[in-house]
Amino acid sequence: MSSSTTYRANGKLLLTGEYFVLHGAKALALPLKLGQQLTVHDGLNSENIIWQAFFEGEIWFSCGLNPINFSVIATNHPEKAETLSKIFQTIKILNPTFQPKAGTKIETSLDANPEWGFGSSSTLILLLSQLAGVDPFILNEMAFKGSGFDIACANADGPIFYVRNNPAQPIVLDYPFSEQLFLVYSGKKKKTSSEVSTFLKEKKVSDRLIQEVSALSDEFAGCRDQNKFNQLIKQHEGIVGRLIGQIPVKEQLFNDFDGAIKSLGAWGGDFYLISTAQPFSGVKKYFDNRGLTTIFSWNELILKRKNQ
Repeated sequence: MSSSTTYRANGKLLLTGEYFVLHGAKALALPLKLGQQLTVHDGLNSENIIWQAFFEGEIWFSCGLNPINFSVIATNHPEKAETLSKIFQTIKILNPTFQPKAGTKIETSLDANPEWGFGSSSTLILLLSQLAGVDPFILNEMAFKGSGFDIACANADGPIFYVRNNPAQPIVLDYPFSEQLFLVYSGKKKKTSSEVSTFLKEKKVSDRLIQEVSALSDEFAGCRDQNKFNQLIKQHEGIVGRLIGQIPVKEQLFNDFDGAIKSLGAWGGDFYLISTAQPFSGVKKYFDNRGLTTIFSWNELILKRKNQ
């Protein structure tokens, strides 16, 4: 007789501290209402571990893994399958007793498009860590070399301060102007693992800059005035722009926009935070005209604690 078990994890966005969080800066991180579920079924008639990943009811990735050494048997996406195989092999190092049986079927279901950068990889790490009984931060470090903020978000119930290799600190974000905040998909997803690898190899960050960004994270968390919030965005974008040698996105692409725009996560990809006095209709019209049609309001996307 077959049985099943289901796990769930939250997606993420990084409001402050991109790049700097890798060097120990305090970052302000946002768990999302959208995330990923993982369900394990056993007792299927198969010699392999069957993996199927769903989005909007359709399979977007599938593979079969050898239950002994987790090598790839068959797949519709070799690169993703090799990454999954590597994660399973790493889990086996961390927990030698982990051994799914032949005929185990694992199904994942994403709430958001995997191209949006909401944490399809980090939620997967947390879900598999829960399944296998290993530390998700250690697994993440071994598999992807990231800061771990996304892993902290995956298991948080609201916004957090995150400092690398430290427990997440729950915080309450109470923006009176939250209805004037929007999130726009840039139309291109950054591959975070390669961004992280390049940054760690090439950049040196001073203690002064780390302290400055950490202080900005505190200011973002405590801000109650939208004009001040917009100034903080401009200040943060300037610091990151100078560090990585890029022009902030508003200056580069949206210089005529009435409001502030902040890149979230690795620059040049994923989502932009929009802070403006304009109504949603005005924001939508502006970005629609530039081919950016995926827009969320802050309140529909950012996870709040139940007592907020």
